[in-house]
Amino acid sequence: MKTESIHIAVMTDQLMELVAPRAGGSYLDATLGGGTHTSELLERSGPDGYVVSLDVDAKALERAKKHFKAYGSRWQGIHTNFGDLEDVALRQGWKGFDGMIFDLGFSSDELEDASKGLSFKEDGPLDMRLGSGEAAARFTAEEIVNSWRQEELAEIIRTYGEERMAGRIARAICDARKHGRISRTMQLAEVVASALPRNYERGRIHPATRTFQALRIAVNDELGVLKQALEAAIGLLKPEGRIAVISFHSLEDRIVKHLFKQHEELEILTKKPLIPTDEEMAENPRSRSAKLRGASKKSNTQKIQTNNKYAKRLRHVDGTAT
Repeated sequence: MKTESIHIAVMTDQLMELVAPRAGGSYLDATLGGGTHTSELLERSGPDGYVVSLDVDAKALERAKKHFKAYGSRWQGIHTNFGDLEDVALRQGWKGFDGMIFDLGFSSDELEDASKGLSFKEDGPLDMRLGSGEAAARFTAEEIVNSWRQEELAEIIRTYGEERMAGRIARAICDARKHGRISRTMQLAEVVASALPRNYERGRIHPATRTFQALRIAVNDELGVLKQALEAAIGLLKPEGRIAVISFHSLEDRIVKHLFKQHEELEILTKKPLIPTDEEMAENPRSRSAKLRGASKKSNTQKIQTNNKYAKRLRHVDGTAT
């Protein structure tokens, strides 16, 4: 196992400015990854702030345990999907956080791990499940590709990948699997590329990029999990606490935008999403599609009638509002 992360976090300065961590505050990093954002939260909330980090990747947590050992009880790492935030919070007895961050981009450590099957740069099994053990998804991308009907494949590629050639790609996949099971990432990438015109997208992205995105979202139910996690996070946010989310494609950004607007206990801090600086985009091309949105919970939030089921469950447990 690699002892150091190769992941480069995006928009760190803008994110910290938005969340505004302070000494003695409590913070949640729902997407630990390489640990950069957790590290900033710990430093800026010192000497007595508390930070909890979540991740489905056990390897990321093992690296973090070594890296953050010096912070002692100020840091806690939990191996879980952030979609389970509500249940984890109830088990842990958390009363709320002053700040919460979600970085929805994939860690370079996961992308470069061929065994995950998230990328076609290196050949690997067509898996795409995030996490391991109980934290992993129930089925793999290989199962979808080889068993779902053509119409179903086209629908997820069109909806989750926003791919206008979804029908042609689905047909090509179904034709290819008649001659043998599609089980490798490079194998699928070649099938997808063969279905598209040679000059498709004029080389801006690999022809299989959107199809791989769609399959990954379907395997991990990423959009449903995101909605569930944000609802729980808003319920966990203390009055005047702040929540910030970095998304990397329009489907995620749309969910964040609409959820923030739906909750009247929130004050929107970003009328339009923040984007990386020109310097950051030049240094880290993966940051180019990042969008950052933030909101804060109003100070009079306990007087506001909220539909947040987490807040209701917490009141039921300890008799108080968050």
